[in-house]
Amino acid sequence: MQSHKNTSIVGEICARLDGLPLAIELAAARVKLLSPLVILTRLQNSLNLLTNGAKDLPPRHQTMRGVIAWSYDLLDADEKLLFNRLAVFAGGFTIEAAESFVLCPLLMKKTRKAINEGQRTIPILDLIESLIDKNLLVAKTQTDGETRLRMVETICEFAIEKLEASGEAEMFRRRHARFFLAPAEESNPHLQAADAGVWLNRLEEEHDNLRAALRWLLETDAETAARLAAAMRGFWVFHNHLTEGRSLLESALEHAPADVSFKLLNGLGMLAK
Repeated sequence: MQSHKNTSIVGEICARLDGLPLAIELAAARVKLLSPLVILTRLQNSLNLLTNGAKDLPPRHQTMRGVIAWSYDLLDADEKLLFNRLAVFAGGFTIEAAESFVLCPLLMKKTRKAINEGQRTIPILDLIESLIDKNLLVAKTQTDGETRLRMVETICEFAIEKLEASGEAEMFRRRHARFFLAPAEESNPHLQAADAGVWLNRLEEEHDNLRAALRWLLETDAETAARLAAAMRGFWVFHNHLTEGRSLLESALEHAPADVSFKLLNGLGMLAK
């Protein structure tokens, strides 16, 4: 039984590390000190865990941080700026999302030039493509033909550190929250209509982003957090996210404006059924 349990945990570790050979090798090296379950738990801070590579390798290949930092240092200034800002996303994002708020023209010479020439999207697409070519982004074409992008978990952890160090973290987390508030609120009248399935699937696809936005807003902007929680109540009910929904609605209710409190209480009532 224990062997079967460990096999399941090892599989989850490999999945969390996106199958990256070096990351798996570095995690395996920790088995001398840590059980597979403890390794899985500590992957929340994987860059500090995956640090014990073979000594006969170049220093940059002995830790995951070293590998990622080496790739990051090869980026030009615009690529680094984009890479840092993409760290605000959780669980992936669309090209449209990146174009909508991550690459504002601030400090972006290529983007400013493109805007002046009426070609806003070209530099953004070029930078995204470059990060994919350098294995810092993963692209996947979905069944609807739309491309969805994501960073693997260890790379995203590194990008978050860079975003925090840049001084732009609060600004882009706020932009991220506002960006995902819009579709959440827009979805509400559709959830009782014929196209409810389409909207629920959209929200499910962005669930990680919506969750991250709401948790950040709960710490920084109670009024907007209440709006987002109220907008998501129907989604939580219809897609059976009952425990999480109740917890977030209760947190949002603590400091909610009076005009939104009713919606939050309504949501708690629906989730209690």
